[in-house]
Amino acid sequence: MWQTRLATASLLLVVAHALNCPENYHEIGSGCVLAPAERLPALEAQSLCHDLQGELATLDRCDIFTDAVHYLEETGAMYNSYWIRGTYSVTRDEWQWRDGSVVAMGAPFWGTAGGGNWEPYGGDCAAIFNGDNPYMGAFGCIAEFLHICEGPPTAEGHCNLPFTAVGSQCLSFEGSALQSWEASRNICQADGGDLVTFDNCEQFGVVANYILEQDLQHIHQYWVGGYLVDLTKHWFWLDGSSIPMGLPYWGQFNPGKLLPDNPTVEWCLELGYEYRHRFNDLDCLELRRPLCMASPVE
Repeated sequence: MWQTRLATASLLLVVAHALNCPENYHEIGSGCVLAPAERLPALEAQSLCHDLQGELATLDRCDIFTDAVHYLEETGAMYNSYWIRGTYSVTRDEWQWRDGSVVAMGAPFWGTAGGGNWEPYGGDCAAIFNGDNPYMGAFGCIAEFLHICEGPPTAEGHCNLPFTAVGSQCLSFEGSALQSWEASRNICQADGGDLVTFDNCEQFGVVANYILEQDLQHIHQYWVGGYLVDLTKHWFWLDGSSIPMGLPYWGQFNPGKLLPDNPTVEWCLELGYEYRHRFNDLDCLELRRPLCMASPVE
């Protein structure tokens, strides 16, 4: 079914510098994009993007917003409407992108509705609207529009065994015996890599979904390359960069309480099945399997 949908994909975006986009996605200079030629309600559009290994596009920066709109203008495709990922949160009374960040109001993204009212006006799902007004508007989520899927860049080059390309990384989901965090790191290094780290939310989501799609969720927990520095409550990746706190990375231990929750003894980072493979702090001597990462081979 999805192969047929790919055959009807109509959005081809050309750029000046090369990203290495997933199969069937196209470069726009600031991202990797695919627009299947099917009109669907917003939730079904998001589901189709998932089937195509992507997400509804988050056009949250001027460059990616402008690149996408300019292409649609140049090809005449702006006479259609395209779902993107912005939605209205009733509980927070604000518009959000898929990672929970706030959608900025007004210029430069939102347009005007009928009667001259500023968008968003009259719906809970965001789209780039049709006609000669190529800005964002709010629409009822059951409207059937075209849609723009966004995929993360893939790993350039190829991955040596035992690593496989998952999104933009070469990863190995080690099936070895359970190990401590330090022993797991040694296993990764012996294969020419290290415990995995994530520098963006999109790639983190790709890996979490890959675990489910490949039926790896029966391996409940994986060690990853994050650690707590003493009792400072500051978490870092192995390259020394900071690990973001809060949503959407960290799991929830109890309703209303986000992890991490025990800086006195839990200094290492895992992806836990019970947290839908979000982050959890854990005693470094606990036993988990390593999730390893290596650089692609050119």
